[in-house]
Amino acid sequence: MTYTGEDYCENIILTGMPGAGKSTVGPILAGKLGFSFIDTDVIIKEEDGRELRNIVAEDGFEAFLEIQREIILRRSFHRNVIATGGSVVTDGELMRFFKENGHIVYLEQDIGTLERRVAPDRRLARKSGQSFRQMFEQRRPLYIKYAESTVLCRGKNPEEIAAEICALLL
Repeated sequence: MTYTGEDYCENIILTGMPGAGKSTVGPILAGKLGFSFIDTDVIIKEEDGRELRNIVAEDGFEAFLEIQREIILRRSFHRNVIATGGSVVTDGELMRFFKENGHIVYLEQDIGTLERRVAPDRRLARKSGQSFRQMFEQRRPLYIKYAESTVLCRGKNPEEIAAEICALLL
């Protein structure tokens, strides 16, 4: 099936835990719609000049959240598929901004799959001492709260997920 970006809202915002597939599904979805793909983690890294893990290590998690907010809110988005960093959902102001500028899709994945996909040494933006499972338990209700659509991703490949998002939004 061929999709055209005119069939959709201004932007599509992908949320979900690290390892859910936002950065994999996003470019596929953008290609189907003729949209551009943006990863908020990449724009933060480019604008700040440091790896996200270095921002957290050097400035702390709360400072990282503030930097993330400032950088994202300075941007304007038009006809984009946006993969958000996992911590974006913890910021109500950012989530209101995204809701006003697009359609929020939660890529829901089970904790077991997420833990397998995320390398044990991968440094994630999270509170000091917080385990991956604790982060999942804290964030999952927020992903559900802000989502306008939810895609259950277990057992689906990125192409299938992108096609399902297109079908949901038609």
